[in-house]
Amino acid sequence: MQKLKFILVLTFASLFNQSAFATDDFYAPGSFADSIFGEVLSKNELGLIGWVSTTLVFNDDGSDGILPNGALSSDEGFHLNQLALMFCKGDGCLPTTKFSPKHNLLSRITPTPAPKSESIDIGFNILAVYGTDSQFLRISGFDDFDFDDNHDEKLSIPQWYLDIYLPYFDGMNIMVGSFMSALSREIGYPYAPPRWFATSSYELLYSPIKHVGALVSIKLPTNKDFGLLSIEGGVTTGWNTFDNRNGSLAYLAGIRYRTSDMRTGIDLEMIYGNGADDFGEAPAKGGSQFFALSSSGKDLDRFTGNITLMHQFSPRLEAILEFFYGSQEGGDIKAAPQFIVEDAEWYGSFAAFRYQLQPDLHVNTRIEWVKDKVGANALFAGSPGEVYSFTTNLDWQINPYFNIIPEIKYDQYDGNGLPLFGNKTQDNQLLGLLNIVFKF
Repeated sequence: MQKLKFILVLTFASLFNQSAFATDDFYAPGSFADSIFGEVLSKNELGLIGWVSTTLVFNDDGSDGILPNGALSSDEGFHLNQLALMFCKGDGCLPTTKFSPKHNLLSRITPTPAPKSESIDIGFNILAVYGTDSQFLRISGFDDFDFDDNHDEKLSIPQWYLDIYLPYFDGMNIMVGSFMSALSREIGYPYAPPRWFATSSYELLYSPIKHVGALVSIKLPTNKDFGLLSIEGGVTTGWNTFDNRNGSLAYLAGIRYRTSDMRTGIDLEMIYGNGADDFGEAPAKGGSQFFALSSSGKDLDRFTGNITLMHQFSPRLEAILEFFYGSQEGGDIKAAPQFIVEDAEWYGSFAAFRYQLQPDLHVNTRIEWVKDKVGANALFAGSPGEVYSFTTNLDWQINPYFNIIPEIKYDQYDGNGLPLFGNKTQDNQLLGLLNIVFKF
């Protein structure tokens, strides 16, 4: 694995000089495949898009641990977070913006003011990821690989879905397959959009990352002065699972509102289902991050939802304010410290700001707070309480291929359990990291 990392560094260096010749309107993701296949892909709205995300991370204490929230990596040092390859068509390539959105409704993202299309359109997405992030991207019952059990870097195939647009109502989309969850706003890609930060939000740690199932989105007819409105509903096999052991389904619902000028938006999203016995059989094997068991086979209800407020204050400044809440009904089996045997709740919020200093340089800032009353999340087992966090970075797009993101993150734990950081030895943690993203 060290050899692979060294090769990646040399590849970055060799491609840096070539990328300096890219024009300002050049779009890097998918460019390597386009150079090989010519216009065959683009004429058919097909994209073969790749990226590499690597991170050099360190902390301020004597341990090498950076959990529960250090760039989805578990320790200090140099990490290959994602070596990814995505094959997609049309709106299935979103949010990479390989192609301009075609329709007035984008699944999991937003209604748009574009005119309603009167024809059926089918897109798709197939995504494979190798790296440390795959520890959190795997789907139980599907990504059951064992060749990489002894490595931090793992293989996952988190997305494989059809995205079908239908000219019903004021526009309608159906997603079928395995897709990244819209909850927590990150949708799996390591660059903006949708991610502003190299480290993940605490909300992501309390949300499903993938769904296997179907999601229906409908754009509702509205008056232009009112704005744009869409609703969503879906059914899935649960949290990050293909073969949910409890045999139950989980249900998605959402509402998305945008002002006519698209400067202001409100999203309401939620998922509800049976949370009993849906955790992975082993670490990094998918499943949920909440461990609950019933000796009688009783359903143990789980709910999580969020409300997101978004506003573009100016062409340079945009902001997000998000509130989230979740609950898990307790079971009656305490097989290990992380098992939940009393009704649990967690909730929190974050505010994030993105400001353009120059066309190729943004500064991002995030403030977070989360409260887990009983340490329900497996990563917080034995450490119930509250966490306060501050993150800031610079996102420098050197050219269309490369982003360099130096980032600092400070976390403070306040609770009466075991310390949360430094392998359960510290109540606070300061992380520094350098994230490099190469798109091809």
